[in-house]
Amino acid sequence: MEHDGKGGLGLLVHQVRGGELDREGFLRAAKEAGVTEERAAILADESLAACESQLFPNSSGKRSNERGAMPGGTGMAETTSPGPRIHGALMMPFANVRHLSYAEQLEATRLAGFGQLSMHPHQARAELERRTAEEMLEMAADAGVEITRLDPLSNWNPLWLPTNMDVQYVRDFDIPASQFFEICEALRIRYASLNATFAAGVYTHDEVVEHFAAAARRGAESGVILDMENIPMWGVRTVRDAWSIVADSGDANAGIVFDTLHYVRGGSTPEMLREVPGERIHVVQLNDGPLSLPPGVTLETNCFARDWPGEGEFPLVELLRILAEKDALRQVNPEVFSSTNDGRSPAEIARLSRESLLRTLADAGIA
Repeated sequence: MEHDGKGGLGLLVHQVRGGELDREGFLRAAKEAGVTEERAAILADESLAACESQLFPNSSGKRSNERGAMPGGTGMAETTSPGPRIHGALMMPFANVRHLSYAEQLEATRLAGFGQLSMHPHQARAELERRTAEEMLEMAADAGVEITRLDPLSNWNPLWLPTNMDVQYVRDFDIPASQFFEICEALRIRYASLNATFAAGVYTHDEVVEHFAAAARRGAESGVILDMENIPMWGVRTVRDAWSIVADSGDANAGIVFDTLHYVRGGSTPEMLREVPGERIHVVQLNDGPLSLPPGVTLETNCFARDWPGEGEFPLVELLRILAEKDALRQVNPEVFSSTNDGRSPAEIARLSRESLLRTLADAGIA
């Protein structure tokens, strides 16, 4: 196992990409970790190329295309050209790859040219039962991917059980908070999404704030920043609801998850979005659909039958421009829960994720 005693080879790669370590420093540390000179040189060059590349078409380096990534950039660095900026790499959301193995999830992320991956806690837990955290991190580093977010934590409050979901859903999203944060520590995940799955009216606002603040303190013990996601079929419906909980908690690091489906279905408005400080929007999840729910379609059903960005009627361009004005484009991803993805290969998921996301960003003038 190539491991430097301080976090492993994956951490060294991330330090290069973050500008914290130069090529020579990487080579020295990699040698001490037992990495061959040839492999260390390749990893160093790829990491530096990722830092220097841009996110959009015609910006990728030769090496990324040689490794099989789709043409048009690696998604590993912030945009540096004038205009709207995306912070960090584009993200592959767990929703798009939940039917794939861990190795295939990394492959889909790499092929899409994205540099970040979110994971579902149950999948992360299952993978940690098969291999060590160091092995998982090294696999991610080899693919040029960082596991950035664990999504979601639902039982952060005592009355979390949803009343409108079936037993299978509850089983799939039930994980002790202590185990959730242990996974974050093991995989060095810095962000976590919180779902407020309790029914509307179960808590007062102050009670929700108290539970969120307690969860944020627990997350801080593991070095994890918590982000509240408004989901209209449960107790936190709008962007304003989510931000008010975070703001009133007093936690200086916590933020919100911005999801376009939940924005539209919850009745959020541009004014609500503008109220949130840009730096507190930590992840942007793009998807699409009809503006109004079709007859007979419920919020619960629609949540797991989303369209790819650009295939529906959501005001994605308007929303992206507001987010860009606020400098709030972080962990940008095309989150598409849909049963139509279940039989798709890593390459097909990569293509759909990349094409839909870059097309939508370009339509908003973010390119």
